Amino acid sequence: MRYGICQLLFVLAWLWSFSSPAAEPIDPVVGALNVSLAKNLLHAREYLDQKDAKSLAQAAGNVQLLAELLKSRSDDSSWQESIGKVVAAAGGVQAAAKTEDIGKCKAAADALEAACAASGLAKPAGKPQPMAKSPALRPLMLSMDAIFADAKVSLISGNVDAAKKQALVVAELGKLVSNQRTTPDWLSLAGDFCAAANAAANSTETDPKAVRQLIRGVAERCEACHEKSRTR
Repeated sequence: MRYGICQLLFVLAWLWSFSSPAAEPIDPVVGALNVSLAKNLLHAREYLDQKDAKSLAQAAGNVQLLAELLKSRSDDSSWQESIGKVVAAAGGVQAAAKTEDIGKCKAAADALEAACAASGLAKPAGKPQPMAKSPALRPLMLSMDAIFADAKVSLISGNVDAAKKQALVVAELGKLVSNQRTTPDWLSLAGDFCAAANAAANSTETDPKAVRQLIRGVAERCEACHEKSRTR
């Protein structure tokens, strides 16, 4: 593995800090987004080590979407600039992945990690604002599936707090899904999905088995939406 030990320790420490209840920021969504963002940085490096450019591009896309959501949490100029660099660096990884040049991919991944490290010094001090551009439905759903999978893996390892944060991110992504269409059925199904994800995220349960049931309820709402779409 060619991943620098200092970089690895940074990402793991960053992930741990946002998974720790003692480190919870004022805005719980910011903390949850950072947990998922850090997890996807780890995934990106794993795919880079495996020379899997396609999966690397998807992980970078997840990072970019999460960073866009982070950016929208505050209109503070320092926050906007700092997180904007993460968005741009994630786009750089996606562009490098398309070339399938591992050297370029590694350089782009290093730049992304550096941008994320620098963004850790910024704090969201302003007011939330709408995302500059709503993502397309397919990449949005792929990102949601990936983060939902991370939540299930967190529960397998007994990390209930991380799973709840990932469920909160899924709920935030669900809002973006809801905005894709305006039909009553779509809004109702998306609303049910977001409500289930928020229920899992805000549960006081600490038993992984109990939280797993709540996460399963989110999956059922997701499947109900897909089933409705298939029957049309």
